[in-house]
Amino acid sequence: MTETVTTRPTSTYRNDIQGLRAIAVILVILGHAGYARFAGGFIGVDVFFVISGFVITQLILRQDNTSVLANVRQFYKRRVLRIVPAATAVLVITVFVAYHLMAENFDPQLLTDTRWASLFAANWEMIRTSSDYFSTGVPPSLVTHFWSLAVEEQFYFVYPLIVFSIVRTVPAERRIAFMRAFLMLVIVVSGAWGFHAHIVNPVAAYYSPFTRFWELGLGALAALPRTEKFRVSKPIHTGIGVVSLGAIVYAAMTFDPATRNLSVWMWLPVVATAALLVTGTTSHLAQFIGAQPLRYIGNISYSLYLWHFIWLQLPLQMPLEELPRHLALFGIVGALACAVLSYHLLENPIRHSRKLAGNGWSVLVLLIASVAMTWLAAGLVENFYNTANGY
Repeated sequence: MTETVTTRPTSTYRNDIQGLRAIAVILVILGHAGYARFAGGFIGVDVFFVISGFVITQLILRQDNTSVLANVRQFYKRRVLRIVPAATAVLVITVFVAYHLMAENFDPQLLTDTRWASLFAANWEMIRTSSDYFSTGVPPSLVTHFWSLAVEEQFYFVYPLIVFSIVRTVPAERRIAFMRAFLMLVIVVSGAWGFHAHIVNPVAAYYSPFTRFWELGLGALAALPRTEKFRVSKPIHTGIGVVSLGAIVYAAMTFDPATRNLSVWMWLPVVATAALLVTGTTSHLAQFIGAQPLRYIGNISYSLYLWHFIWLQLPLQMPLEELPRHLALFGIVGALACAVLSYHLLENPIRHSRKLAGNGWSVLVLLIASVAMTWLAAGLVENFYNTANGY
């Protein structure tokens, strides 16, 4: 028996998604912390991409069916309030702290990277400079991790406009089928390009949005409402969830930097994440994934992702004769503390501000001021550096 599919998903907040975010950020941190058992922790970013595509698509489909431009404006207001303030704080603090602590090891390229990161275009600068933070012996930029934020925003630069246009112009009974076809085309084209690009230029392929859109697209595809023609029992969904979670952990513990050059392998954690998102509401596993404290870590995962890299990388680039014991653990604790403060004192108050949310011009001013603040910080440090070095 087939039931009519509505355009808008009925689900909103899901604890299991927050738990999955926690797993993703934990894997990324363990990988960047240098724990050999989790050398493939970088797949946490791929998990994030799928989650992001899923959540954003459900958010878009829940918006009122008003004009396309009104919906696009509302979407971008939410994005700015959600991501810009915390990202700006990390960028500004990074350049000042790095300059004062790295001494002669300070690389002025960080200032250029920071400016690009403030524009959510850090991935293009990484491609231009062939910055591969998997390379041994080459210290990565302290804002390298902003490449993934750039990829997401570049996807959302066009995706909402397309979806809102489909919702506005395509008849309701054909809308989901049309969106499903569009997303499948994105997945096929981006996936095929990614396979080719990883062979030709692995560094560019890793940072390029065009080789990553299939991951966001797969998450978006998983978010579309489905018919109930084929009912699946809760135990089967639980089994699918257990296998999928196992696949993600397996990838994190067996993949290595060489594996990421073979993009076909990345389908394993990506498809597994999509399966977890699809089965999450009807799986016993969801209660485990969505339990505390994983859920809280998922809540602060954005701030934690922003802060972890400088805490883990800066000490390695400082002129120290001997690195302290348990340096990675110290960095993780420091990042966690900063994330908690950032989440409660900066991220949440701004993103939930009714005054800002109701005034598009205020949000625009916030965006411009944030970018200007980052560029001003980079300019001040650049002057300090040039003066100190007689330039």
